[in-house]
Amino acid sequence: MPYQEATAEDVAFFREHGWLIVKNAIDPDHIARVAGLCEEILANRETMAFDWAWEKGVSREERAFRIVQSGPTRFWPELNEETFRHWAVAFAGALMGTPVEFWYDQFLAKPPGNDAPTAWHQDEGYWGRNLADKGITCWMPFHDVDPRNGCMHFIDGGHLDGVLEHRQAPHVQSDLLCCEVDELRSIACPLTLGDVTFHHGRTPHMTPANVSSEWRRALTQHLRTVGCEGEGDHYPWKIYVNQFNGKVTVPESR
Repeated sequence: MPYQEATAEDVAFFREHGWLIVKNAIDPDHIARVAGLCEEILANRETMAFDWAWEKGVSREERAFRIVQSGPTRFWPELNEETFRHWAVAFAGALMGTPVEFWYDQFLAKPPGNDAPTAWHQDEGYWGRNLADKGITCWMPFHDVDPRNGCMHFIDGGHLDGVLEHRQAPHVQSDLLCCEVDELRSIACPLTLGDVTFHHGRTPHMTPANVSSEWRRALTQHLRTVGCEGEGDHYPWKIYVNQFNGKVTVPESR
């Protein structure tokens, strides 16, 4: 299938709303290749992934992995040569109006019957101030998604509200952050296989718990303006949690 270019209408919508659905964007065969690699992460999540919803008071050995989080390109750098990655970089650059580059990715999976939503947050809430208005994310599910199994939700126009105050999500000892939003502006974005969403680094977003009978699996590709030199100073809520030893670290630049 041909990969499409961003239209003027796509760019205008993204800049007004802070998010965009692109239908039939990715060849399902290309998705299947990366999905197959990520099955290895699921099978070996104790050593290849973190539990982003690691509950307070639960030992590392007893983590439930209610939100599996890993970076597949760290294990398979050849993903940088995949067509879907080159396309995402080009499409995102058009939306942002400036050249962007791949930064990092995340495989995010939720087991069936899972009660852990990914709380409302902004990507910029995790990133340093050097990324202010310079980041964009492409979210690519490996199958159809809807509110029942954890599709993306956005705060419409939320990228225009600045960086909101974040805090550590309740009841977790991971470094998952959350913020307060006006949920009356929430837009659910169900997708079919091959569809993706893009969102600005400042757009608040979340995914609900997966109450379906199958795994919810998706890949995020985080992209940034070419020429960014590190993350810069972090916001006062930023922490790192090492899930191999449970140690909490505060960035020096916070």
